[in-house]
Amino acid sequence: GDVPATQSETLAWLGSMGFPINAHATRFEEIEDVVTFCAHWSENRDNLGYEIDGVVVKIDAFDAQVALGSVAHAPRWAIAFKFPAREATTILLDIEVNVGRTGVIKPEAVLEPVGIGGVTVSQATLHNEDYILSRDIRIGDTVVVKRAGDVIPQVVAPVTAARTGSERKWSMPSRCPTCDTPLERLEGEADYYCVASD
Repeated sequence: GDVPATQSETLAWLGSMGFPINAHATRFEEIEDVVTFCAHWSENRDNLGYEIDGVVVKIDAFDAQVALGSVAHAPRWAIAFKFPAREATTILLDIEVNVGRTGVIKPEAVLEPVGIGGVTVSQATLHNEDYILSRDIRIGDTVVVKRAGDVIPQVVAPVTAARTGSERKWSMPSRCPTCDTPLERLEGEADYYCVASD
């Protein structure tokens, strides 16, 4: 039969045939209403029975989608409105380093467990030595932790006003925690590497 001409008609048609569609999918004529819709779900996402990190906004008419086209892998007719990352504060208990499969050394925060968006977080990425030093993140700090994209937990910053004086500065170890080989940092790189041969 005839193919629907729009995204909204297609969803309604699929729903009438018994396919599950999102009950909150809505069509708007004015962009101001789209902005209001996105703001509503940013404030009310916890009322859903599932996790979301944003709202996808699409041009409804398929012929307009084709006319707008795409750049690389991104369509010009759709955009994701991402909600602010969920954040919480907790205590940074320690900083450990892990050796990745390519030999890269990554510092990781060991945290006092804290709930963020329905998930208990006890570890978070600290990216690299420069990230820690530039933010003056110390062991024992109260830190702000967020789930980037509501998925990957990372330490954002210390709460310096909460410092007691017992916090300890951290430095990258000079040797690999797995094989005790001296670590190397290549010029122009942010990461340290274990360069031990196999």
